[in-house]
Amino acid sequence: MDTVSELSYAEVDRLSAFLRRLLMGVPVWHLGLAVQSLSEAMDEFTAILGTEWRPIRTRRLTITDAEGVAHEIDCEVTFSAGGPFALELWQSIPGTPLEAPPGGIVHHIGIWTEDVHVEGIRLQNLGYPTFAKVGETPLLQQGPGGLLLELCDLHSDRPSLRDLFPSHSPHAGPAVLDSAL
Repeated sequence: MDTVSELSYAEVDRLSAFLRRLLMGVPVWHLGLAVQSLSEAMDEFTAILGTEWRPIRTRRLTITDAEGVAHEIDCEVTFSAGGPFALELWQSIPGTPLEAPPGGIVHHIGIWTEDVHVEGIRLQNLGYPTFAKVGETPLLQQGPGGLLLELCDLHSDRPSLRDLFPSHSPHAGPAVLDSAL
């Protein structure tokens, strides 16, 4: 699957239901999609599903891959508006942990966690080693079948995404769309 338009509303609905059953009890809050053209993908999702988008942001960070290679990146990223579940789109960055996976655009499932480090160790013990990290903080864990999980810290405020935090988080509330994060 190379384009968003190949996903029907029913397929997205079935995928969402499957992910919720698969991860029963795990606070799934977004599906990360690495796309070839951010603006084209946004337009396609808007046309197909009526998706509205938050402002595009550029995140500058250093991501270290599983082999220990550091990648300095500028990532153009946006999230769908509304919630509690969101689509995350970013322009694929070839040669880095943020490139589109072979044969598709589905990159990862984002989950909330109380402690990113503890959750990273727990997942490693279940056969999901660290795929990418920022500094010493695990970012992505990869399962035996290739499934990537993004570990998202409940205690790290992201003002533009506050409406996507679970209600028990101290950061839950209205999104601040003109914030830096």
